[in-house]
Amino acid sequence: MKHSASDDLHYTRSEVGASEQSSGLHLALIVIGGTIGFSIFIVAAQIGGSLGYTKAAAAFALGSLCLGILGALTSYVGARTRLSTYLLTRYAFGSAGSKLVNLAIALSLVGWYGVICNFLGQAGQHLVAEFSGVTPPNSLLVLMASGLMIGVTLRGFTGIDRLALYLVPVMVVFLVYSAYRSLGEGMVAPGALTDAFSFTTAVSAVIGSYIAGVVIQPDYSRFARSLSGAVWAVFIALGVVFPLVQFLSSIPSLAAGNPDLLAVMAALGLGLPAFLLLALGAWSSNVLCLYSSGLSLATIAQDLPLRRIIAGIGALGTVIAFVPAQDYLVQFLVLLGVLIPPIAAIYLLDAFVARRFHYSDAGDLSAFHWPALGAWLAGVVFGFLSHLHILQLTSVASLDSLLATAVVFLISIQYRLRRRHDANSPSVY
Repeated sequence: MKHSASDDLHYTRSEVGASEQSSGLHLALIVIGGTIGFSIFIVAAQIGGSLGYTKAAAAFALGSLCLGILGALTSYVGARTRLSTYLLTRYAFGSAGSKLVNLAIALSLVGWYGVICNFLGQAGQHLVAEFSGVTPPNSLLVLMASGLMIGVTLRGFTGIDRLALYLVPVMVVFLVYSAYRSLGEGMVAPGALTDAFSFTTAVSAVIGSYIAGVVIQPDYSRFARSLSGAVWAVFIALGVVFPLVQFLSSIPSLAAGNPDLLAVMAALGLGLPAFLLLALGAWSSNVLCLYSSGLSLATIAQDLPLRRIIAGIGALGTVIAFVPAQDYLVQFLVLLGVLIPPIAAIYLLDAFVARRFHYSDAGDLSAFHWPALGAWLAGVVFGFLSHLHILQLTSVASLDSLLATAVVFLISIQYRLRRRHDANSPSVY
């Protein structure tokens, strides 16, 4: 794959050509690289500290299984249609409605960018102070790290591909080693350390921690050479590797009885390697955030070059990083877990049921597809009601928002089919 960020913008608005496709292994590495990040380590440590080993493992497994199944479906649609998330949502929500969707996706990714930069700055302060006795300004560290991340992202998909290819094996090995070292030190504190998460909130947080990545999966899977490779790469990355990453990340904090992962690593004599791991994970995750949020906003500000959009997003994310983002992490994850899954449900049903993968006819692209927008709103409202324990289906807010959206949108599709009296039509619009 050899193309630049400007090529990526072109493919945002058209199908990917055969010469630009890559293997399922590269796709899996990109997804795994997106899951092995600083914020994931922190969330996993807090969930482990709230639930203990057994319940935390179950929450990781259930949340990741949901992500794996949904990610496999969105990956399949991306690989089969060769269309970006922007085009898929444009067909599903309408030419103007899709801009609302892409704005929501972009803002969620920019929020993640700020959260990760904030955590990374704190980790850098901790490390420098430990070795030199001098605490540098957090803002300086954030600015330096953000500049490097923006520079890599401006290289386009190829830069992300290479970054994941080189970093993922190193990060996986270190996670295994740190878990082994913490258990080898004889630390045993498998009980709950905090009360930040209940089991159902933990499952929603696991889903929320990568649901934006699942929704934008077509942006990457459209480059896959085969359908089977695209599906299995994402399912294995999210359904199998991701829960292992979370569980391994929670072991040191649980074993030491301290939810501060970096402090635990320092106590094990792994302070510098731990910081390097977290920095690499933050780098990989934030490059993906910038790239995908850039693609989303490029659909709104179509006259601006993608490079300028990415630079602007990076600047906004850096500003967000200057606030104590970690204080709002749980609320942010719950919000993402309720707001974003319905988007995937709608464009999946639009592909499989409403259009049956017939995207050639653009004549039905009105400004707003109100059934899709109404189903999204219904799912979000139901998800928040579920989170507040007012009205529930599964007791997991993320799943409830997705299921409610799917039911409402399916009813709308069936109603339109009956009105047209033509169930064999390739599209209900």
